[in-house]
Amino acid sequence: MRGHEFTFAILVATPLLLSGAASEAQDLKSVIEQMGGENCTDMSDWTCVALDVPIDHRADGGDTIKIEYAIHFATQQSKGVLFYVVGGPGESGVVAADPWLQFYDKKLKENVDIVFFDQRGVGQSGGLACPKAQTKLKMAQPSIAKPDEAIAIAKTYATDCPAEFESRALLNFLDTQQAIQDLELFRQAIGSPKVWIYGYSYGTQFAQQYATAFPNAVRGVIIDGVVDLTLAYERYQVTSVLAAEDILTRVLKACGPTDMKECDEDMNGDAATVYKTLAAKAAEKPIEIEFSLADGTLETRQLTRNMLETAAYEALYTPDYRAEFLRAVAAASRNNLVPLLKLSYFHLNVDPQTLESLNDPTDYEAAYYAITCSEYGEGTADGDATALQIIEQAKALSVEAPRLPEFLYMERLVCAFWPKRGPIQRPAPYAGGEFPTLIINADADPITPLSMSESVFKHAEKSAMIVIKGGPHVSWGYKDSCVDEPVYDLLLDGRMPAKVTRCEQPLIGEYTELTLTDESSANDARAVVAAVETELRQERTPGKGDQKKDLTVGCNFGGTMTVSGSKDLSEYSFAGCAWWPGIVLNGKATRAGVKGSESLTLDLGFSGEHNGKISYWRDIAAKAETWSGDYDGKNVSAP
Repeated sequence: MRGHEFTFAILVATPLLLSGAASEAQDLKSVIEQMGGENCTDMSDWTCVALDVPIDHRADGGDTIKIEYAIHFATQQSKGVLFYVVGGPGESGVVAADPWLQFYDKKLKENVDIVFFDQRGVGQSGGLACPKAQTKLKMAQPSIAKPDEAIAIAKTYATDCPAEFESRALLNFLDTQQAIQDLELFRQAIGSPKVWIYGYSYGTQFAQQYATAFPNAVRGVIIDGVVDLTLAYERYQVTSVLAAEDILTRVLKACGPTDMKECDEDMNGDAATVYKTLAAKAAEKPIEIEFSLADGTLETRQLTRNMLETAAYEALYTPDYRAEFLRAVAAASRNNLVPLLKLSYFHLNVDPQTLESLNDPTDYEAAYYAITCSEYGEGTADGDATALQIIEQAKALSVEAPRLPEFLYMERLVCAFWPKRGPIQRPAPYAGGEFPTLIINADADPITPLSMSESVFKHAEKSAMIVIKGGPHVSWGYKDSCVDEPVYDLLLDGRMPAKVTRCEQPLIGEYTELTLTDESSANDARAVVAAVETELRQERTPGKGDQKKDLTVGCNFGGTMTVSGSKDLSEYSFAGCAWWPGIVLNGKATRAGVKGSESLTLDLGFSGEHNGKISYWRDIAAKAETWSGDYDGKNVSAP
């Protein structure tokens, strides 16, 4: 199900012809070229091709839709084809293809032909978008305490969003059963090889349904962050919310003197108590925050309980997000709520300047509802009666999970009024087959909790399971050999791991201490320069899919910072930028190189409670630096 920074993969690994493995890569390349394949835009190592498929596979004849595929051919002798199915639903596989491939060992792209695609309703495959309705939904403030308002918000979105679609022709044909037929036609078009199919989150739902429908097409299944297909929508949400509540408890508890001394020192009080106090305050009425805009002016913004819940819930997906969230909560405990507000904007994917939904080329949020609502049905044909039932269930759940039910129940409310609703009856448990099934899941997964994987593992024939303590929502490619190597062994050599493999990853990523938390630290020029560098690394761009070259953002306590640059060069300019009260920055900074071989140059002027001008250069790899200038009347020059 929905996961912001993760996608899922389908793997295909079989000869196209009987002429031998040495010619397989060329064979596939020739077939794709014959299908009209061309270099993908802005992806030099990829070939893109579209395939016409019926809009409705259940009918004879009728209209068609083009499904877009991106293929990376093996650079050495190919051992097969890998279909990479992304998650969401609603994420673009074609756009995500090149970034996702960077997560894996080079032996994957050396030995396997890799195929990503845009599922119908996403990206180039008839992508659905409703930015106006999406913005209204994101910035709404539904509450189970006000059911009439919550129902009105859901009903409005379910009506207004489809009204923005360029065409509604696909609306009744977006369920996964239709989508797996699209993939099967592509498999047949490239020579009908048997396939490995890898999926994560919603992609595991897709993979299970594909393997069940076409067992003779499958060489093996790998599923990562697993959806239990048998769960009704209400049961799925209850299971996920309770898991997320437990993980949030673990994350907040970790910010303590034993596990995270730096976080504990930053937090002005117990982390769980700080969060509870913030949530209670936001529930009573939105918290007003002075927010610096790109034009340098200040505007009063609101942090609502729903926004706080979004920041908390989305943070649970990865260890790094969890550390970032704790840092923002620690800042809020010291009366700086701007980082928490920015974090909520980031996870909502809205522009902090305009509060409009950002155009994220990797994520089609309208397709998320269109596909999800086509998968799940509940209650009666009377949407209002179903909606009231959903709210009563959310109220009951709030007793066990008081911090998160406000966030997730809105999805079900929208589906209660969506034009196309899915069946109430759920599929039988995934049974596997003559092929191997490898199941991967972390015990800190908030949206597809470990219990779902355990249920699938119980029923699937010829299955093995990798269980990760801690870790993220999706684990393959997280640079942990305990998880990664069994996947490569299976894909490249056909070796199945032990029945159960247990791994361990961090629950919380590397925590970055708050900077200049006491007045005396601002007296030290070196501490101030180090703090500037830290805040440069911490500053969030507006949206997860935003690729703007020039971007101006407000600093925490006024003024602005403008960011520009390219892949290996970032340039910053400061205009009255105050990340801390009483310290105003003007000037510029440049970061060059890639991680591990970076250099940083600062030319800064300071005003306010501290004054001076400092030029600073550091070669991070060589651990060399130079200083010149003065700070508070003291010469800081050093060769």
